[in-house]
Amino acid sequence: MVFKNLPIKRKMMLVIMVTSLTALVLTAASFITYDLVTFRRSMVRNLTSISTIVAENSTRALLLDGEALATRNLSEFKVDQHVRLAALYDRHGKLYAQYPTNSPANEFPPSPGATKTYFEGGKLIVVVQSVEDGKLAGTLYVESTLGAVYERLRLYGGLAGLIILGSALVALGVSSALQRRVTEPILALVRSARLVSDRADLSVRAPKTSGDELGLLTDSFNLMLSRIQEHTEERQRIEESLALLAAIVHSSDDAIIGKDLQSRVLSWNIGAERMFGYTAAEMLGEPITRLLSRDRPDEEPRVIEDVKRGETQHFETVRIRKDGQPIEVSLTISPIKNAKGEIVGVSSIARDITEQKRSQDALERHASMLREQAQMLDLANVMARDLDSRIILWNSGMEKMYGWTKEEALGKNSHDLFRTQFPGPLDDIVATLHRNGRWEGELVHFDKQGRQLAVTSQWVLHTDAQGKPAAILEVNNDITERKRAEEEVRRMNVELEQRVEARTAQLTAANQELEAFTYSVAHDLRAPLRHIDAFSRILNDDFASSLPPEARRYLETIRNGSRNMSQLVDDLLNLARVGRQELRRKPIPLGGLVNEVVADLKRESEGRQIEWQIRQLPTVECDPGLMKQVFANLLSNAVKYTRPRQNSVIEVGSGKANGATAIFVRDNGVGFNMKYVNKLFGVFQRLHRAEEFEGTGVGLATVDRILRKHGGTIWAEAGVNQGATFYFTVPGLEGPNDLHRHNASKQNIGVDSVKS
Repeated sequence: MVFKNLPIKRKMMLVIMVTSLTALVLTAASFITYDLVTFRRSMVRNLTSISTIVAENSTRALLLDGEALATRNLSEFKVDQHVRLAALYDRHGKLYAQYPTNSPANEFPPSPGATKTYFEGGKLIVVVQSVEDGKLAGTLYVESTLGAVYERLRLYGGLAGLIILGSALVALGVSSALQRRVTEPILALVRSARLVSDRADLSVRAPKTSGDELGLLTDSFNLMLSRIQEHTEERQRIEESLALLAAIVHSSDDAIIGKDLQSRVLSWNIGAERMFGYTAAEMLGEPITRLLSRDRPDEEPRVIEDVKRGETQHFETVRIRKDGQPIEVSLTISPIKNAKGEIVGVSSIARDITEQKRSQDALERHASMLREQAQMLDLANVMARDLDSRIILWNSGMEKMYGWTKEEALGKNSHDLFRTQFPGPLDDIVATLHRNGRWEGELVHFDKQGRQLAVTSQWVLHTDAQGKPAAILEVNNDITERKRAEEEVRRMNVELEQRVEARTAQLTAANQELEAFTYSVAHDLRAPLRHIDAFSRILNDDFASSLPPEARRYLETIRNGSRNMSQLVDDLLNLARVGRQELRRKPIPLGGLVNEVVADLKRESEGRQIEWQIRQLPTVECDPGLMKQVFANLLSNAVKYTRPRQNSVIEVGSGKANGATAIFVRDNGVGFNMKYVNKLFGVFQRLHRAEEFEGTGVGLATVDRILRKHGGTIWAEAGVNQGATFYFTVPGLEGPNDLHRHNASKQNIGVDSVKS
């Protein structure tokens, strides 16, 4: 039987017995545990002492090779019946003597190790090393069973069982005597409660048998019976009053509904049945939310919260009848309180005001129309026409705007009178008007004098008392001057665009003439430069031996100058050629162009340690020849300006920069001062001296022109002795973001990595 269903006498006895036995068991267990721990420690101490003595006595036998003496020393373990094995090992860890002598050798460990004591697998193991003159003489291994521990455990377990059994018998007698004293008052109280329950006699009182808490409980029980008797009599009087009130509520025409604080219906009168169509049987116990409109989900929770605060509410809302029809109701919501003043429910009185609301809405609609018409009559150019477009209202604003008087306009078809030009089919405009109740747009009208007017027109459809379309109210505003101004602005914009196109054509022609002039000048300079270089070379070859050193130095300066000038002319010709060359775009993998340029630079970088990091590059539509020239200039610059570095690193990749996808060429060379970055892409602009790095200052200008010709841009970032990075973009460029991935895979392409 479950404990909670037991008689209280047995519960008391079980509690005393379980408490006593639990205390005894815990005490016995603690005592036995303590004794076993102490006994194990004593056992370890004794066996260690004996083993140490035997080990010291066996040192001489190990040193003098006295195996018989060692065996005799081990036989001393016979006095301890729990010693199972003992062995003596020499200093090399070899088994020397054993006990018992007939034990198999495989029962002994091959190497006992250092001095230690431990329990393992239900055994106590002691290892003792003997030392002579600071040197290891041998090792004693002893293995003992835990039989003594188990014998002691069985002895104490038996004693504890006898003690617990005797104590249980004593506790049983004591608990039997005590439980009667405790349970008798409770049982007397139970008998009184059963009499009240069985006979429904509230005059029964329980006898008081003690002066403790049980006596207090008995007094409280008797007092409770007295108050219940008084409350029962009071409730009978209240029920009589409620019956009279219920009769009044039942006969009311209004819906009077009682609810609890969870919005469940507790009362439903005849007026509620007539108003909402549900019978009392259908609604009692059901949530009032059955009547609520779906578009007002928060109304009932708000009502309950206000009632809980003791507020009475008056408001109008919508309820849904059983047949699904909505009705307008006026509600009075008030809290219902009990005798203690606590709010226990909600009283709701509903009155059907549907017809009243319909009449009121009709009045407000007509009033609104009249107000709207009055305002438009005073403030705008307003007319009204019937559904056949005959004018039935014409105000003074329309007279001023169009020139016709009221007498001239009334009864005329407005579209014929104005010769109206519509922005679309008239049938579509009328359909929109009837669908939305209004339409607005721009129309073209003609006034009495024949002048064309641009107007903004707003049409509003008005209905009669039955809701049928009756008339159209039209408001027109003259925007002719504004339209003329807009047309003038458009004309001026067209003229401005034509001027810009003409100036652009002139600028294009001027640029073409400038490029042609540059090409012509550069081409004409090449012939005298070739002559200067050729004759200076002949002069040096034929007469160098007869010239003084200073003259030879002057001659070499002339040759270097002519070669530099020739290179400058070639660069200028190339720059002019880029300006005239027509782009031949096609999809080109940029990675292939870079590999070709790196292979071309192999001879220039011979004898240098250059690490090329060529990352994955996208495919773009471009002119392959010009784009290869871009990479050739940028990579040759990187090779040139990393010359002072023992280990040069040149990286090419793509990624996001300045909010766009860009190709970048990065090196660890000498860099430059960003203060002069604006001069970088100009012709003849150089940021390093010719004595340090050769060049003409045209290469980056050529790169800039090629990229601008493709619709792209180029820019650079650098620092003095911190390397430089050149970024450029072209339309349609896409690729992985490698700008900051310095740990990506590296490639050595077409260049020998050899230290000079």
